[in-house]
Amino acid sequence: MASSDTDFDLDRQQKLHIIEWEHLDLWKFYPMAIASSWSIRCFLYPMSVVKSRLQLQRANNMYTGMRHAFVDIVKKEGVGALYRGFWMTLPQLSASFLYSSVYESSRDMFQNKMGIKSSAVVSALAGGLASPAAQFVFVPTDIIAQHMMVHKQHAAFSGGKRNQAIVEALASDGLEGKRTLGIRVAQAIYKVDGFKGFYRGFLSAIMLYIPSTMVFWSTYYNMQELIEAGRRKATGNNNSKGEGEDEGQTARRLLFLDQAIAGTVGGVASAICTNPLEMLRIRLQVHRTSYRETVRRLIKYEGRRVFTQGLAPRVVNNALYSCLVMLGYETVKKTCVLPQYKDCVIW
Repeated sequence: MASSDTDFDLDRQQKLHIIEWEHLDLWKFYPMAIASSWSIRCFLYPMSVVKSRLQLQRANNMYTGMRHAFVDIVKKEGVGALYRGFWMTLPQLSASFLYSSVYESSRDMFQNKMGIKSSAVVSALAGGLASPAAQFVFVPTDIIAQHMMVHKQHAAFSGGKRNQAIVEALASDGLEGKRTLGIRVAQAIYKVDGFKGFYRGFLSAIMLYIPSTMVFWSTYYNMQELIEAGRRKATGNNNSKGEGEDEGQTARRLLFLDQAIAGTVGGVASAICTNPLEMLRIRLQVHRTSYRETVRRLIKYEGRRVFTQGLAPRVVNNALYSCLVMLGYETVKKTCVLPQYKDCVIW
């Protein structure tokens, strides 16, 4: 998802400030990146389930908050309910590589061909272009997984009786115990809405993830610059590039921490700024209402809660995910450089 951008001039050696595709041993990179992404998704998936349920409920009719949702789900449905739909999201790992490819090539275009120098602006624009491409994989798998997340509690999360066609198709398919829930949900969606049902709310996903990724990347790079400026001020070092051997060594040691903090802040900022759009997306896809009807219901039943409904688990999920993904992706790229570039990697 990211490139190893730094603003540090390190000693007299030529360092890899940006690790590009040509620097990587792709036979090592792809398996390690998949393993890293899968581990992070596995760790954080329960937060996605809780977030989805909080955002799909009407006026807090099921859960009063994140903690109550966790406790109630485990108590009534077991720990397995926190991973319901997880396997259906695994194809999204491929979307991460699609995102990375578009992101990296777009960054190169904006920076080297269009002459844009700001890392924050370049990455925000590149992320905005990369997000729509990834949604072709994310949207159908999200829709299936979201229906699976609320499978045991349809009445509370389906948005009313007239929107329960998927529920009714599942109840009458006669396949319970014969096929997995994921396959049954996919068949029910296709039976009710056809192929277009897998891309319900596609526009809302674009409307959500373009600003989300742009907020994240611009915050990420600006935060790194703020951290560096604050550190220079605190240490009395006015050298903007950290010249000299001691400053270079310090920069190398602190880069990893800076990326972790910047990734966390970026994740929090994107979650807060786009929560109403996330509410719109998930209700369009699960409640199966029109855009106008969905907005009307959000205003009528949620009001100002549209800014906070499901926000706590979303903030926690985004913060942890962004931090871990940034660190994981950066580490994988640094580990997988070709032998001739190993001495040039900034750790």
